[in-house]
Order: sequence, then C-alpha cells, then structure tokens
Amino acid sequence: MELDEFKKHWNSIQDKELEQYKHSTQTLDHIIMNTTNTLDELKQKSVFWNKFSKMACTFLICGLLLNLGVSYFIPNRRSTFWESVLYAAMLIGYALVTLWAANRQQQIFSNYNSGDLKETLRKTLSAFKRHYILINFISLFIFPAYFYAMIKLFFYNWGLSANMILMICVGGTVITLVSSHLYCKMKYGNKIKELEANLNELEA
Repeated sequence: MELDEFKKHWNSIQDKELEQYKHSTQTLDHIIMNTTNTLDELKQKSVFWNKFSKMACTFLICGLLLNLGVSYFIPNRRSTFWESVLYAAMLIGYALVTLWAANRQQQIFSNYNSGDLKETLRKTLSAFKRHYILINFISLFIFPAYFYAMIKLFFYNWGLSANMILMICVGGTVITLVSSHLYCKMKYGNKIKELEANLNELEA
C-alpha cells in the first residue's frame, strides 16, 4: 500500500509540474504575441509620422527656396536678402531635425529580433526613452528658433515688437511641447507600459 501511495503522490507531483509548464508555455506565447502586435502598432504609427514629416518638410523646404528667390529679386523693407537666407537656414535646420527624429523613431520600433525577445524589449524601451528625452531637449532650442524665423520671414509686415516676438516664441514652444507630450502619452504611453510589463514578466 505504501508503494502504491508513493506512486500516486509522485504521479500527482508530475501532473502538477506538467500543468505548470503548460501554463508557462501558454503565457510565453501570449507575451510573444502581445509584444509582436504592440511593436507592430508602434512601428505603423512611426511609419505614418515619418512619411508625413517627409511630405511636410519637403513642402517647407520648397517654400523656403521659392521665398528666397522672391526675396532676391523683390527685397522687403525689414530684412536684407542675406537675413532671409539666415532665417531660411534656421527653418531648414528645423526640417532636417524633424526628418531625423521621425526616421530614428521608426528604426527603434523596426529592430525586432524574434530570437531574443527580452533583448529586443530592453533595447527598444531603452532606445525610445533616450530618443524621447533627446528630442525634447533639442526642441527647447529648435522651436523658439523655428517660430522666430517664421515670424521674421513670413510675417515681417505685422510690425511686431521684440517683446511680442519673444512672447510668441516662448508661448509657441511651451504649447507645442505640451501638446507633443500629451499626444505621445495618449498614443504611445499605454503601449510602452505594455512592453515594460511584458519585459518584467519575462525577467521574473
């Protein structure tokens, strides 16, 4: 009887281990599927904004070049042609940074390695956070320059005072950064938290 009881006890332990392994396999499959879908959604959003940025920046650069041609032949009273070149260069710099940022974000969510899910999640989350911090830091400088150059190049007839221009640049920068942060939190925040939760579960 003791031998029979031992066999039953041993078989019971094995059954529990098999059930636990099966559950772990199902959980792993769920994490892999969820991670793949989430990364794909983030990639598609990034692809859209990358394409949109290319189109918008192309129009901006073409418009600036056209404006410079007009300024060369029909100079305005408030700025010389070379001042217009400086403002146009500031806006082109803004466009190039925007193109780089959009392309870099797309790359971050495209580097998926199915062979090592944990490493993929670590690298993706780390790269996105660094990119987000870097872009916001750069934006503190390029947005004021963007608004200043836009005013000087396209709204010189308004006769705005230096204080008014300063207020517009600061206000425009604050509004743009806050709006960008809220959009990123709304569209990317939950997805990033899902990836973090998946990584924590894999590392547990």
